[in-house]
Amino acid sequence: MTTITVRDVVRLALPDGTTVAAGTAGLGRQVTWIATLRATLPAFAELRGGELALLSVAAAQALDPRLTLDVLIRRLAQAPVPIAGVVALGAITPSDVQAAEEARLPLLQLPDDADLREVEREIKRLITDYEAQFERRAAQLYDLLTQCSLQGGGIGGLLDLLHERTGQSIACYAPNGVLRAQRGRGQARLALQALRPTARGEIMLLNQQVWVEPIGNQNVPTGYVAIAGPTLDRWDQTAVQRGALALALELAKEQAVQAAEERLRGDFIASILVGTSGDFTAAIQRGQELGYTLNMPHTALLIHIDAASVATLGRAAANIQSELKHLNINAPISRRESSVLCMIPTVSIARTRELAEQLRERLLPDHPNLVIAMGTPVAHLSEWRRSLEEAEQALSLGRQLFGNDRVLAFADLGVYRLLIRLRETPELWSFYRETLASLAEYDARQHADLIKTLEAYFNHLGNLRATSEALYIHRNTLLYRLERIKEISGMDLDNAEEYFALWLAIRVHRILATLDDG
Repeated sequence: MTTITVRDVVRLALPDGTTVAAGTAGLGRQVTWIATLRATLPAFAELRGGELALLSVAAAQALDPRLTLDVLIRRLAQAPVPIAGVVALGAITPSDVQAAEEARLPLLQLPDDADLREVEREIKRLITDYEAQFERRAAQLYDLLTQCSLQGGGIGGLLDLLHERTGQSIACYAPNGVLRAQRGRGQARLALQALRPTARGEIMLLNQQVWVEPIGNQNVPTGYVAIAGPTLDRWDQTAVQRGALALALELAKEQAVQAAEERLRGDFIASILVGTSGDFTAAIQRGQELGYTLNMPHTALLIHIDAASVATLGRAAANIQSELKHLNINAPISRRESSVLCMIPTVSIARTRELAEQLRERLLPDHPNLVIAMGTPVAHLSEWRRSLEEAEQALSLGRQLFGNDRVLAFADLGVYRLLIRLRETPELWSFYRETLASLAEYDARQHADLIKTLEAYFNHLGNLRATSEALYIHRNTLLYRLERIKEISGMDLDNAEEYFALWLAIRVHRILATLDDG
């Protein structure tokens, strides 16, 4: 038979609004039965131990004016057999609380509209058929949670209910583990703040027991809900599971609203990117209605995921929105093919780069193939397209130059910023043919590495030892290759102008390679 404690009675039998007025240290006491106030003195008779005393303060006073609640508590505490606690209907005074604390006896105060007979029935149901009462209360909790959601209680309202029904700290997280909202206090609250959930299960954190439940699809959750406390029991876990079901409905509503807003905001960005000067005044006004401050510089941030599906891109957009909201940044966002465009309000380039790094760090666990590229700040809506084009160029060229392990900024491209604007001009192609084209053709024909050798040579400022070590070749092999470069290209590395021409041609070679990517 299941052992029933005072804590179980509070959670699984007593009505909404019941509070623990005193004696929290005794909530783990076992409850064996109910003892009700008699119509004649003595008020309670034939106690066998473990009973929960159920009484009306007014009825006790009517029985004997000297029978105040604090007197009753002290008498019950001195009984030959210990009782489990006192459940009272009516006003509780400081002296009542003091008496219960001194006796370490739980004192539970019922709401004013409670029916003592119904309370007694609920407690007896719990003691005689724990499983049935447990399931009944779990179903009631889920009904309350869904009603709260339907009535617009939101995530905060659902967490309030779970916190009230468990007495534990509760938190809700975004799919990437970022904390969205929480209820609770003390060490458990700190544990939930430190938590970054990624899967269902139990962990210990800051000496607190924590249970995490995914919201929605277990494989691709729409978020997580977690409960924490010094110890958790079956009811805590069940409550958080019911909470996850209700939060799934709440988040589905939220996502539907966000999807509509995202389409609206995406169309808003698109209209600016293709707009004419006459449209910009109206766009600024429309932006104010959407919560944007558009009369300040903005920078294009392009969050790219290779071969992203619609679902993946949608999840990424939701995570980005969540992160920006967490950072108190209101920025227009638009989904594109395999990427999400954010136009970030810009105070300084350093701050925007820091924000981009934060986003990258937060999003990478969920999207390992993610790359972030950024343009330069532009002062007016008419220049947004230029910042976007710069971000696209930083993405295509920056991946070749720097790899995927950092934020790719157009400002970091150096001389490539000039060359990329010339990459489709006849002059650039003519310069390339006169300098490096013969080497590129030789490499392709002979499967050689002369261009790679030349690039390493420049990267190490002409240092033969450093270049040969970087290429893992002998110094004599390097000298032979450099002589072949001179013969095939007709360019002399000992001539300053021709050295510079080849250095520049190597960079042009990379730029022209991006034409195929574009």
